[in-house]
Amino acid sequence: MILIGICLQRFLLHLNGNVLSKIQYIISCITSGILLGTLLMIILPNSLELVAYQWHTINMGYLLIGLGFFLICIIQELTNLFELYLSKRQNKNEQEKLIDSSNGFNLVIQHPAALNYITLSLQHKNYRCKALILELLAAVCLVELGHDVVLAAFDNFRIVCQERRRFETLMKSFTQPLEFNVDYMIACMQFINIIVHSVQDMNYRVCLQEEFKLLGLDECLKKYLETHSECDLFILQIHAFLDNYFDVGQLLEDSETKQQAITKVSELEEQLGITNERIQELESGNCSKLAELQKALSFAEEQMENVKKERDDISHTLNTLKRSQHERGSSNSSTSSISSAPPGAPTSTISNIPPAPPLPPPNFIPPPPPPGPPPPLFGIPPPPGMLDAPPGSMTIKKKIQTKYKLPNLNWTSLKPGQVRGTVFYELDDEKYFKLIDFEKFEELFKTGSGLPINQGNVSPHLKQKYIKIPESLTLLDPQRQRNLGIARRKLDLDVNVISRALNNLDLKILTSDTIDILQHFIPTEAETKAFNSYLSDGKSVMNLSGEDQFLYGLSRIERLSQKLNVVSFMANFNETNQNLVPQIKAIITASSSLKNNTRFKKLLEIILAFGNYMNSSKRGPVYGFKLVTLEILTDTRTHDKRLTLLHFIVQTIDERFPEVAHFDTDLPAVEKAAQVSLENVQVDVQDLTRGLDNAKKELIIRQTIKNVEIRSLEEFINIVQDKIDRLVHDVKLAQDSFNQCVEYFGEAPRTQSPSNFFSIFVKFHRAYQQARHDNEERKRLAREAAATLDKPNKRQIIKRTQEDLLNELKGRKEAIKDQKLIKREALKDGTIETLLDDLKKAPYLRADAARRNRRKTQELMKQISRDVLAGTPNGINTNNNNTPTEVHF
Repeated sequence: MILIGICLQRFLLHLNGNVLSKIQYIISCITSGILLGTLLMIILPNSLELVAYQWHTINMGYLLIGLGFFLICIIQELTNLFELYLSKRQNKNEQEKLIDSSNGFNLVIQHPAALNYITLSLQHKNYRCKALILELLAAVCLVELGHDVVLAAFDNFRIVCQERRRFETLMKSFTQPLEFNVDYMIACMQFINIIVHSVQDMNYRVCLQEEFKLLGLDECLKKYLETHSECDLFILQIHAFLDNYFDVGQLLEDSETKQQAITKVSELEEQLGITNERIQELESGNCSKLAELQKALSFAEEQMENVKKERDDISHTLNTLKRSQHERGSSNSSTSSISSAPPGAPTSTISNIPPAPPLPPPNFIPPPPPPGPPPPLFGIPPPPGMLDAPPGSMTIKKKIQTKYKLPNLNWTSLKPGQVRGTVFYELDDEKYFKLIDFEKFEELFKTGSGLPINQGNVSPHLKQKYIKIPESLTLLDPQRQRNLGIARRKLDLDVNVISRALNNLDLKILTSDTIDILQHFIPTEAETKAFNSYLSDGKSVMNLSGEDQFLYGLSRIERLSQKLNVVSFMANFNETNQNLVPQIKAIITASSSLKNNTRFKKLLEIILAFGNYMNSSKRGPVYGFKLVTLEILTDTRTHDKRLTLLHFIVQTIDERFPEVAHFDTDLPAVEKAAQVSLENVQVDVQDLTRGLDNAKKELIIRQTIKNVEIRSLEEFINIVQDKIDRLVHDVKLAQDSFNQCVEYFGEAPRTQSPSNFFSIFVKFHRAYQQARHDNEERKRLAREAAATLDKPNKRQIIKRTQEDLLNELKGRKEAIKDQKLIKREALKDGTIETLLDDLKKAPYLRADAARRNRRKTQELMKQISRDVLAGTPNGINTNNNNTPTEVHF
């Protein structure tokens, strides 16, 4: 067979004539060779039955090797002739591809032994030949029924080559290669990926994975990922296989987790439904209760308004009647004629006898009995029936209770004293109450809910709340009584407890908040006199309100105000001292650091130089300037309004006087001192001194009284004395240091306070730092602009890299959608070539693998952005046009 192949190759080289005739001749030779080889393989074992078995095996191997070499020679020559044929063809109707034709491929698939011979050629030592065979087999797997044919060919390979397991020879050449040929390793990895993951049956796919796993594929891939990471395409094929890998354990775990999640979701949905039902029930119940309470509230408000109006009317009538009675009693005439009495009233001229009362009009109600004693000074006014009759026998009109609530008539009424002598004095409207149909009037003009006033739908337990509670007697102003009631609820302390705590100086009970509240409610002199006057009348304190009793109890405590001041001083001294000490130290430190700061002095010299340079020609040179000048350095700008004088000064200092640039390091406490009010500090120290004097006075008084606590007060005074003396000394030192610093910088101490003076330096320092930042930002932009002229912007590189990556991933996604088994009926000329080209462009990936690796893609894009920013893109090989050609996964 070897000789036949060599002779045929020589013959074809010298054959002249049409190229098509050569191709037809070669096809016939291939067919004859295949039939001859098949015939020899079938006949030879039967004809050599008497020969030893070892001889048969050796010659059989030679026969297969010769047949394979023959096929390789034929395929190589056929390829060369096919390229020559394509170069010479001009008519488009003659464009038929022999290898890539649909009919030829179907004949190869249908032939019972064609792929068997091609698969057996994998024993050849030429890696290029084996790579081409694996690529062809991978493409066949992507055609319908091609996968089964390829597996059958490898089953035949196992039988012929006496392998223990299928794919054993292939995996040996892949895991233990004699030399690492990149093209062969890529083709082998691609074939393994497709032969395993191109099947649709999940169980079959898992079985093939396990078959290659037993042959040592997993350990080999781990080794190659570490040792051959520089081979981009090979690593890409490995990652494609790992992405397609079907992890049954993970799927089982995900399935169990999903089932648990579904069960949990159903339970939560059930609980949510129950909760929603309860919420709806509560909402409906609350709505009904709210409606009932709103009705009750409206009814109570109406009742309250009516009571207020009735009270005002009664009070006004009572005052009028009292005034009229006083006027009548002061009259000197013993008898008088009633000339202005209503018609029909009899008159009398008998002297010394008071006139008889006029006849009552119709529907007149008999007058009430004589009034009782006058009402007390404190309390509610007496009921209407206890009032005296108005002068001139005017009767008090009774109040009409309507069935429904009616709208108010906004009229201006006359007082009873204003009615005398008017037309209204002769009128009687009560007689019309029975003549007019007021029931119909109420039905037409009723307002509100339309319910009867005395039949409101109010629950019995709510009606009990409408019972008016008698008001307690009070001697206090209403506003002070209300505030005192709120304070009592906050204190929640009895007067006796407060008294004992004050006598014992108990700071555990008398906290700062408690003392502050009590100081606001020290009884005044007027309140004390009111209580004493009330008690001198023989009345009991228990009749007063709770607020009055509480305030009266405080008034009985001796030296209440002085004791509260002492306790307040003891409770707040530590906090006040801790607040004052840092403020005083900040002023002292800031004043001394400013005065001794040599860097800031040089800075002022530089500013003075700039100012004299700008103004000396017009105004003459100066020897100094006010500190307010530091705030207006930003007002002077260049002609293009981009830079200020401060920007230029900062730039000059950074370039020529770098030792002055960090003048702020010598000003640690200026910002803190700018927040201090020295006047407030002095007032607080004076308050502490005054509080110490009050404590000493209290101690002297307590020393004259037996069985009184004085030890704690003595210890406190001894401790506080030194601290207050130190505060007084430090405040004076702070004031002197501040005055010296202000005078040192040419300012007047009387017009400057620490907050204003030090704020000038704080604002200048911030403006200085901002100017420096602006200068640095301007330099950075200038450098970037200069760099842009030489090389592309890094942002553009990142954007272009990400766009290329997205385009590549989009193309892979579309390829994944198209990488399905091709129907044999859909095979056309060029389909196999297209498959081979697609597999060279991108590895085989299933759609589910693409979904699983979406997160990896996002991480890859972030890594690319970081690499580009760092200036060393990792995993991206760029050409001259800075276009990425390959991306690592």
